[in-house]
Amino acid sequence: MKLTTRIAIRHLRSHHSFGFISFSTILSIIGLIIGIASLIIISCISRGFNNTISFKLSGIDGHMRINNYLSDNMHMGEIAALDSNIHLYTDNIEFTSPYIEKHAIVRNGHHTEAILLYGVEESSLQNIFHLEQFTTGTLNFNYPKSIIIGQKLAQSIEAKIGDNIMIMNIEKMSQEQIFQVKNFTITNIFKTDFPEYDRLLAFIPVNTADAFFEMDNTVSGLMLNVRNPEEVELLDYKLSDTMNLFPLTITTWKERHSGLLEWLTLYDIPIKLMMIFITSIGIFNIAASLWMIIIEKTRDFGIMKSMGMSQFKIQEIILKEGALIGLAGIFGGMVLSVIILYLQNTYHFIQISNDIYFMNYLPVDLAPIYFLIYPICAFVITILLTYYPAYRASRISSAEALRYE
Repeated sequence: MKLTTRIAIRHLRSHHSFGFISFSTILSIIGLIIGIASLIIISCISRGFNNTISFKLSGIDGHMRINNYLSDNMHMGEIAALDSNIHLYTDNIEFTSPYIEKHAIVRNGHHTEAILLYGVEESSLQNIFHLEQFTTGTLNFNYPKSIIIGQKLAQSIEAKIGDNIMIMNIEKMSQEQIFQVKNFTITNIFKTDFPEYDRLLAFIPVNTADAFFEMDNTVSGLMLNVRNPEEVELLDYKLSDTMNLFPLTITTWKERHSGLLEWLTLYDIPIKLMMIFITSIGIFNIAASLWMIIIEKTRDFGIMKSMGMSQFKIQEIILKEGALIGLAGIFGGMVLSVIILYLQNTYHFIQISNDIYFMNYLPVDLAPIYFLIYPICAFVITILLTYYPAYRASRISSAEALRYE
């Protein structure tokens, strides 16, 4: 072990004439532990929260949709040609599926609710909407009159799997004053923890929707799922620039939920700023503690210089003392954050309301980047703030330090 390292450790471990110096050093380490742990925990939870929300939004709503700007419907021949052309321009498309989107009324006994009814292919239940993440049991349309509804809707109309419910065609009622009703059997119930989705959405076979709404072999548009949902904007620009889509228009899941995504981007900034301030206080306390150690150990530094120790070695001692205090706080913060994040990820002890936050507990994403960037930044700032006390200690004159000894 180098001499400067041994001296730095002995300075930190030695008994101080002012007990407050030791207490201040301990407080500095505790403050840094709390600051680093808070930053890592907040960042991992925020990342997990954002990823969970983004996955649900992009999954249950589809990544991209192509619709006709001038008409509500598109013919299946047009959809087939469009599907083929898209695959010629990009290989980033994972799945495509035509869909029918209609407003309807569902009735079960005395309970009536308005819903948004999707007519989709059975394969798209998993490939486009990812309903397997939000349901249990078999996910398919067992027969043409099958329907899959959300949990909130099922609770509202007091229905369960296997029950028969009535679907009413609103367009027929409003435009032609014809009361058109069809019975459907609930084959599954999904729960996304998005109250709007769980209360409004329902899925039936696309052929059944075509016949029920008299679409005449037309659909509302084409849904596309991409390999990386975060890159839908780039794909949107690429398809718009390379393909002559007019009068077709592309909408992405980010555009449909721009307000919520903007909130996700902004909501954790004040929290992280507060955690950064707490960490900064811990780092500044380290510098203050070193100042007090320097004042108390002035005689020791004078003796070292009189024995031939260079100014650089004196600086090295103080810098190592600051580094040791900083590393103790940083390592302690990392250990504390790992423990808390592991417990939350395993036992979900921090519960939240799914009616407000779209999930039952705070999710965790243990991203290694946060265990690197925050400790490294904290260590670099600690060394920078320690440099000035180290510089002043190295400038102490031996004669002045020993004058009154």
